[in-house]
Amino acid sequence: MRRTIAAIATVALSGGLMVGCGSSTKATSPGGGVTVGSTVAGAPVAVTAGDKSDTEQFLTVAPTSVKAGNVTFTFKNTGTRQHEMIVLKTDEAVDQLKVDAATNKVSEDASVGEVSETDAGKTVVKSLELAAGKYVLVCNIEKHYAQGMRSAFTVTA
Repeated sequence: MRRTIAAIATVALSGGLMVGCGSSTKATSPGGGVTVGSTVAGAPVAVTAGDKSDTEQFLTVAPTSVKAGNVTFTFKNTGTRQHEMIVLKTDEAVDQLKVDAATNKVSEDASVGEVSETDAGKTVVKSLELAAGKYVLVCNIEKHYAQGMRSAFTVTA
C-alpha cells in the first residue's frame, strides 16, 4: 500500500497524473502529503513556497510563462508554516499590488483560482484554465505578500 501511495505521489509531482473530468474535486493520499484538486492535467508549472526567516519568505515559479489553456500547478510548501497560492490576473507589477493596511493582504478581486492554505511540508496539485495575459502568484496570508511571497507569471496565446 505504501509503495502504491509513493508511486502515485511521484507521478503527481512529475506532472504525469491525469485526474478524471469534473471540477473542484480533491483527494488526499493518506500519509503522502499530496492533494490532487482539479480536472485534467495541463502545462506543468512548479511553485515552491517557503521561509527565509521570520520576516522574509519566497514564492518561486518555473517556468514563468506557458501557453494559454489548462495549466497544472504543483504547489510545494517547503516552509515551516502554512502558505497558499492565489493566481491574480493583473497588469500591475508583481511588487506594486496595493496592500490593505487593516488586513496586511492584497485584494483577491482579480483571482482566477487558488491553492488554499497548505501545511508545511505538503504538496498540492491544481489545474486551472488560464487565458492569455499577465498574472501575479501570491501567498495572501497576512503579511506574506509584503514579506516576498509573490511571483510574476505570463500566459501567452
